[in-house]
Amino acid sequence: MNKYLSPLCALALATTLSGAAEAATYRAADGTATFNYRVTVVPVPGTMTGVTANVTLDPQNLAGTRGTVTVPVSTLKTGITLRDSHAKGPDALGTAKFPNATFELTSLTGGKLTEGQTVATTATGKLTVKGTTKTITAPIKATLTGGKVNVSTQFKFNPLEFGVRYPGGTDSVTVDVAFVLAAN
Repeated sequence: MNKYLSPLCALALATTLSGAAEAATYRAADGTATFNYRVTVVPVPGTMTGVTANVTLDPQNLAGTRGTVTVPVSTLKTGITLRDSHAKGPDALGTAKFPNATFELTSLTGGKLTEGQTVATTATGKLTVKGTTKTITAPIKATLTGGKVNVSTQFKFNPLEFGVRYPGGTDSVTVDVAFVLAAN
């Protein structure tokens, strides 16, 4: 290689690397979670507020993303106060002892975030509900808008596997979670 070309290539590479995005900490507060559950034959929709997330991500390399999402199940509301009380009780969610459900992200399929475009990816991690932890996989949609990342997912899981027992409840609950990440 020409003795002048080699330093020029090194300079170009260094300039490219220094301009590349780096992983940063992003946080979310005030996200929401909704769920759909069946008790006997009655559909039971509900909401939880105050979802938070603490994530380290590089918008140019999503595969390196790691973080935790916390859903305060103690904020659960179904529209019927007595049903809420039963759902928060020790046999069901046990919110007095376990006020939060958490998801610890252990891997995310690759890709990158581009301003204004939605990326569909898959998250794998450890879901903890009522003190029991299981590995799950969930589809994720993320959109970068003005430096913030809008994140949403919908997945199903079996609440019985987590020790959640609600009289007449089914073995499947559908959960939707949405939050907006902002760089710290």
